[in-house]
Amino acid sequence: MTATDAAHMGLALEQARQALLAGEAPVGACLVHGAAVTAGRNEVIASLDPTAHAEMQVIREAARANRGLRLDGARLFVTVEPCAMCRGACFYTGIAEIVYAASLEDMRAITGHESHSLDTAAETFRMTGGMMRAESLDLLQAWAARQSA
Repeated sequence: MTATDAAHMGLALEQARQALLAGEAPVGACLVHGAAVTAGRNEVIASLDPTAHAEMQVIREAARANRGLRLDGARLFVTVEPCAMCRGACFYTGIAEIVYAASLEDMRAITGHESHSLDTAAETFRMTGGMMRAESLDLLQAWAARQSA
């Protein structure tokens, strides 16, 4: 780990401290994309938004600042290993590396309720597929045709 990496994780830790003071889960993140550095923290409770995890906050802000959906080559520093939702967002935006401090297993050992995989999450709800599939496929095909035009 370089001094710069330590500084980025330090920024994430400061955001986590601020989240804790605000009554949120103490998770902070720092996203480095080129010369741009974005920092954020969990704001789930304050925003009444279950997706307002620290990682999602910095991804949203960086994408807006970058004026695009891709953050290819970016590095994400986060105080707790990203959940499945946040890892998915990292994948879809092209983030190249995730550096985290505590694991989800660490968090579960302390809180007793953090899910560590999609398999565990899927046990909490039922999924039913195929309803009006043809209509949905028509829309997907129309969208794909526009993308290739």
